[in-house]
Amino acid sequence: MRLYWWGRRFRLPIGEIETLAGGTACPTEDAEMETHLSNPWLNCPGLPAPVAAVLAALHFREPSALLSTLGGSDRQEALNYADRHGLTLLLRGIWPDEIAEPARKNRLRLQVAEQTYRRVANLPGEFAALKGITQCELFGIRPEDRAQYDIDLYFPRDTVESARDALLAQDYESIAGMEKFPTDHLPGLFPRTSWRWRGDYFDPEMPLAIELHFQFWNTRLDRLAAPGVEEFWTRRVRRLVGGVEIAVLCPQDMAAYAALHLLKHVLHGSVRIFHVYEVASFLERHASDDEFWAGWRRLHAPGLRRLQAVAFALAEAWFGCALAPAARQEVTSLPASTHAWLAEFAASPAVQPFQPNKDELWLHLSLLERWRDKLSVARRRLLPGNLPPPSRATESQSRQAVYAAWFAARARHHVLSSISTASSYRRWRRRVRRG
Repeated sequence: MRLYWWGRRFRLPIGEIETLAGGTACPTEDAEMETHLSNPWLNCPGLPAPVAAVLAALHFREPSALLSTLGGSDRQEALNYADRHGLTLLLRGIWPDEIAEPARKNRLRLQVAEQTYRRVANLPGEFAALKGITQCELFGIRPEDRAQYDIDLYFPRDTVESARDALLAQDYESIAGMEKFPTDHLPGLFPRTSWRWRGDYFDPEMPLAIELHFQFWNTRLDRLAAPGVEEFWTRRVRRLVGGVEIAVLCPQDMAAYAALHLLKHVLHGSVRIFHVYEVASFLERHASDDEFWAGWRRLHAPGLRRLQAVAFALAEAWFGCALAPAARQEVTSLPASTHAWLAEFAASPAVQPFQPNKDELWLHLSLLERWRDKLSVARRRLLPGNLPPPSRATESQSRQAVYAAWFAARARHHVLSSISTASSYRRWRRRVRRG
């Protein structure tokens, strides 16, 4: 039987804002009682207990030992969840035996990633490597503890297609069905292979994707300006990655891009938990680095710092990381309606796979000023017009069956999340009015 923890009030570590976790709480007599928890996952509405145990174990201030006590199906559910969200390798200190084999396989995948960086160094045109192992040192996460799935490269718009053509000539193939989807990159590229998904997130034979980005932020889609983001390219630096010298973003821009990437997925309802933890790890590691934050303030315009602050606030709420004074100031300066969302729905992105919701829409609207932008975003999120691209077949299912199952799951998620939208809007507005 799956156990759910239905919550009480708790205090998220965002200033002194009293919070209520996302999801719908059970109507119990003590529903209004306050429990001040530094680790919010110990009592989170709608989250399966094994999943909550994984998240609670990764808290920086008060890590929970509950994960080590799980057994049987709960233990397996926790492992499966950690696999899906890129958290497994972070748990090797708790479950050394269970993590040993995934860690071994990931070392093999890391070798493939390093080989791929050496290969792409010869692509036509200049580029900057994004994310992945290029930012491990800055973010305080070892490459061995980061699951390897893809390589992200930024090319200016006038050369990105030449780079794609060069990879196609090297027997890569493009993911079909993604051409009309509004993204920051061209359709992903995979080495041509007969490999099929077999349920192993660390399969050494799983091909490593390459994504060619042509912009750092999609202002047109999200209706949020990120002023100065185009200057990331002009401030790139060179460093060794996988044994070859390639361009990467400068440290302040690397942090900004990670925060923007996280915010984008929060606003689109597609958060991967590792990305939140990664930002939290960076903030914890650099909380006392005054030189870094002085450069960060100097290089980034207020509007760009504001978008990053949303990601910083979420990372702090989830994992209790420390915030540098400069980061804290930006979080404090966020709009009152954004603070209201954080107070009411900070946990919603984590709960979403188990209790479908579109609570992130209210966060998005809190950051917009013009009504036409708000209407555009609301229309796109409530009435999505794009269908999911066809999924690759597995050994046990045809391409059509995989696509049909994926589409059915997304349709169900959309219907269920839409049902709760009106209720969550009222909750958000009540919180705004209460200040």
